Amino acid sequence: MNQECNASKKVHLRQCHCFNLRQVTLAVTALYDKYLQESGITAQQYSILWHSKELGPLSITELASAMNLDRTTLSRNITLLTKRGLLETLPSTGRRRLVQLTGQGQAVFAQAYESWQQAQQQLESRLGKKQMSQLEDLLAQLMG
Repeated sequence: MNQECNASKKVHLRQCHCFNLRQVTLAVTALYDKYLQESGITAQQYSILWHSKELGPLSITELASAMNLDRTTLSRNITLLTKRGLLETLPSTGRRRLVQLTGQGQAVFAQAYESWQQAQQQLESRLGKKQMSQLEDLLAQLMG
């Protein structure tokens, strides 16, 4: 009976879209973290640096919105990246605090970009270009 119950749970989990997408997210993040490790940043930190580079100085609220992250998670990573000298907080008036990429942050981003490209190629080699493109389309549909 216990084996039947366990088998039933496994079937149920395989059919759970949320569980499957979370598992894929963990696996893909681990792959990118492995490639980015040489640069000393994580996949999430790479994304923060990328958004900072592309969008320029932003408040934490604006950056959180652009990245679809909660402010707490983002603030924790911004603190780490600021301590490492990769991001800096600009002097501001009022409560709005802007963060931007530093020169050192740009250098780390440039190094990490090469590692990111390798991770991209690794992921693409697993699925092929056509399926990767289809996956990107499906994910875009899910994100609305």
